Amino acid sequence: MMFLVQRRLFCIVPCNKSTIHLSSYEFCSRFSFCTAKDQSSDHKSNITVVDPLQSCELSSEKPAKTAKCRTRDTKSSSSSLSIEFFKQSGWSDAQIMKLMQRDPRLLCAKVETVLKPRLRSLQDMGFSDTEIVQLVSSCPSLLRLRDIRPRINFWRSLLGSNERLIIACRRSMFLLTSCLARKIEPNISLLRGCGISEQRIAQMVVTRPRVFGQTEKCIKEAIEYVEELGVSRGCNMFPCALLSVMTISRPRFDSTFATLMSFGWSQPDSIAAFRKQPTIWNYSKKNICDKMTFLTKEAGCELTYIIGHPLLLTFSLEKRLRPRHEVMNFLDQNKLLDGGHHQPSYMMLSEKRFRKRFLVLLSEEKFIALYDSYVAAVQGKHRVVAAN
Repeated sequence: MMFLVQRRLFCIVPCNKSTIHLSSYEFCSRFSFCTAKDQSSDHKSNITVVDPLQSCELSSEKPAKTAKCRTRDTKSSSSSLSIEFFKQSGWSDAQIMKLMQRDPRLLCAKVETVLKPRLRSLQDMGFSDTEIVQLVSSCPSLLRLRDIRPRINFWRSLLGSNERLIIACRRSMFLLTSCLARKIEPNISLLRGCGISEQRIAQMVVTRPRVFGQTEKCIKEAIEYVEELGVSRGCNMFPCALLSVMTISRPRFDSTFATLMSFGWSQPDSIAAFRKQPTIWNYSKKNICDKMTFLTKEAGCELTYIIGHPLLLTFSLEKRLRPRHEVMNFLDQNKLLDGGHHQPSYMMLSEKRFRKRFLVLLSEEKFIALYDSYVAAVQGKHRVVAAN
């Protein structure tokens, strides 16, 4: 019988009241379940299923024998030792629980021949205790691999630091477990063959590490499709375009073209926008629709201006587009603007230039509330509300 209850914890409550929290994997491995006939008397068993949120205590005590079920004493002892080892290594109960939830097999890992040598190996490679907790928490199965050192050295050499490696592992727990020779190295060779620099490849790994776990065939098809859309390998936007194609399903990718065209964009306009700003395709349909509606209906931007400046669709509606529009409306209504500025162009200014050119006009005491409101909106705290 297969129990698909991963990431759940079970608590065995034997007669002596001692407790140890086990993962579903470990729970199933410790007991030989009874037949249907035997299950009728299960209500007498001392096994209680609890939600992990109800109890976060980890105990290293061995569970006692329970009626109707046979424990595997060797695994029970191993679990106790592995939990105790992590505690002695400075891990908190919460960190240990998270680790065991993500990889239950670590409960049965042998301390002297598996856990201790591999944690020591990470220390020898220059990882601090804090970095080891972060790295192993992101990729717990790393501790079950025999060839930790070459994997770590490969990625750290490419990324340049422990910090960037940890960030990448947080975004994909399979980065360190994927086979270097069969998958990772061929994929990176493909990207190098496209003229992508080592620095850009490293950036791609940090931002979208999952794509490097795809098959070589998938990456080749993505490269061909990007080129079909008119983004050449030598183009500066090629890496961004490639990531967009590789991380988005084809139906969703085509849906973005359809969304733009529903607002009056032609197919050539949409393809031209992809060549300039492929990151637009990373946004949801709702996000794009909300921005297009705001820019055309509220901000008064001409469609031709938006088509010519697709970067507008990459800006945050609540942190940039709307706050700036409301500040400009206020300045215009109170005749605080000099003539000659093109209405939509203020959206394209850097934050520093916008503040120096326009927000400074609100620095007077009577306008300071709106000034503070704009700054808060840019920081994502709340939206600007202009008042006359």
